[in-house]
Amino acid sequence: MNENAVYVKTEAGEEAVTKRTIVQRNLRSILIMIDGHTPVGNLAQQFGDPLIVEGLVGELEHRGLVRRVDQSANDDADRAELSSMLVDIEDLVSQPITPVADDIRRAHERSSSTASPEIDEFAKALPELSAPVAAPAAEQKAAAPVDDVRSAIRRAMLSSASSDAAPDDPAGGRFRAWLGKLGHGVTKPGTWRRRVVTGLCLIAVVLVATFFLYPYNRHLPQMEKMATELLGHPVRIASVKPVVYPEPALELQDVRIGPDEGLRIGAVTLSPYLSSLFAERTELRRVHLDRVALKIAFLPALSSRHDINWASRWLKLDRLTLSNAALLLFDGSLGGFAGEIAIDDNGVLTRLELSRAPGGVRVQGINQGGVWAVSMKAIDWETPGHPSVLADVFEAAGHLNSQRLQFDKIEVKLYDGYVMGRAAFDLGRDAGLEGQLSASRLSLANVLKVFAPTLRSSGDLSATLAFAARGDSFEALAKDLRMEGSMDLQRGVLDRIDLVQAVRVPRAGGVRGGSTRFDRLEGDLVLTAEGVSLPRLAMDSGLVGAQGSARLAGGELHAQLDVTVRGSATTVRAPVRVAGAYADPVVQLVR
Repeated sequence: MNENAVYVKTEAGEEAVTKRTIVQRNLRSILIMIDGHTPVGNLAQQFGDPLIVEGLVGELEHRGLVRRVDQSANDDADRAELSSMLVDIEDLVSQPITPVADDIRRAHERSSSTASPEIDEFAKALPELSAPVAAPAAEQKAAAPVDDVRSAIRRAMLSSASSDAAPDDPAGGRFRAWLGKLGHGVTKPGTWRRRVVTGLCLIAVVLVATFFLYPYNRHLPQMEKMATELLGHPVRIASVKPVVYPEPALELQDVRIGPDEGLRIGAVTLSPYLSSLFAERTELRRVHLDRVALKIAFLPALSSRHDINWASRWLKLDRLTLSNAALLLFDGSLGGFAGEIAIDDNGVLTRLELSRAPGGVRVQGINQGGVWAVSMKAIDWETPGHPSVLADVFEAAGHLNSQRLQFDKIEVKLYDGYVMGRAAFDLGRDAGLEGQLSASRLSLANVLKVFAPTLRSSGDLSATLAFAARGDSFEALAKDLRMEGSMDLQRGVLDRIDLVQAVRVPRAGGVRGGSTRFDRLEGDLVLTAEGVSLPRLAMDSGLVGAQGSARLAGGELHAQLDVTVRGSATTVRAPVRVAGAYADPVVQLVR
């Protein structure tokens, strides 16, 4: 290439510089340095390597990004140089050993290279030569074969075009550019597409291999430290592993939070925004908690942070979901929940929503300055434990703090009646339960099916009870539970108890079977773990009345009653004792 040649950018070259479409560093540098005034030789001196500069300028010219300023003058110089070369070659082929012009033209037509205007012009310029006179045998042996001469001519032309031109050889640069275009022209179509696809496949394989083989556990200390700072409680993580389904993510296994493990999580799946992995602040599109066990008493402490911590500057959560979650109260649990937790940028839990399809149970909590407003709703809900109560509708609302879970409003529809009241659980050292309930128009027969299946009685039950118990487990609470109040039973039947027959026709062994109808039965009611006591009992049915006391415990009934039977002429009063199993009590007159 002529070192005095001057190049200027084309419109495509200016656009390539502006839009940065040239990625190769050296090629882009030369494109920027070409300004239409600086010769190629000066560019080579600035760049440091003339050979590299010549190749890069040729590449830019081939792409149409630059052109020679003196292009027309150079074209005339190229044609003049080519004419001089053709005259020399004509002198060569005029010798006796040179083949005829037709052979040269045919050799040119058989060439596999792309047609060239310069070679075509050379072939047309050859004179019509006559066949040479046969030479002696010795001279024929010394002469080269015809094919060798034609090949030598073609090789000489191509090699002169491909070699570096002298500074004063304008034709050399022209031939070199022509050969560059020829090389690009023979590239097979679709090759660059295959190379791009192959490169993308290799990148994908490397990324997948890195995703699965990277040693994530080496970052456990940093993860635990950031989670501890974000939540304000010690966090322990057993291991980290990558997962693919349902989406690529990282999974933290066996996570325990709090000094007493108030929150245990079987698996925490982290799904970040891929664009944020290289940013200063990582944004997690979704964090999913599976197999969650949350102690209700730990929830206020878990959400007590209100200061800005350093972890919130490096990590942001958009959505936090749960599955297979359970709420723990003392040693009992209410599980099978799924839902979401809202958490602000400072790591403070602000809202909790859980639901469970079986039973239609919904639990909601809203953080109000460290005190949670909690509510619970359920439809066709069967309470945990034994015996289990089936509630048609259950609604409760209250507050939760670090020491107490209090439901100020409880409304339950069950057994054809209603129960309303309040209850509170003490969560501190002096753990316990207390509250009040008011029941109206409950079906006594349905209640007895749950608590005393062999005791047969019916009526509409209403009661008012206050209850209290102390203990840090439901078993301890059940043993210490005491409920006191009053009851009112209307329009019912005492099945297998016949008070009228026992007074009118007394038998030595007592009376079994029968029934006693009443309009109203009322009295005081005491329920403990040992049984049910009615220290004051009064029954009225118009013709039959009774007063006394009764106790139900261990599947047996014991009662002392003063029975009054009114007749048309007389009124009979007699003491009666009722004793025996629920299924077969005996009514006997006391003499």
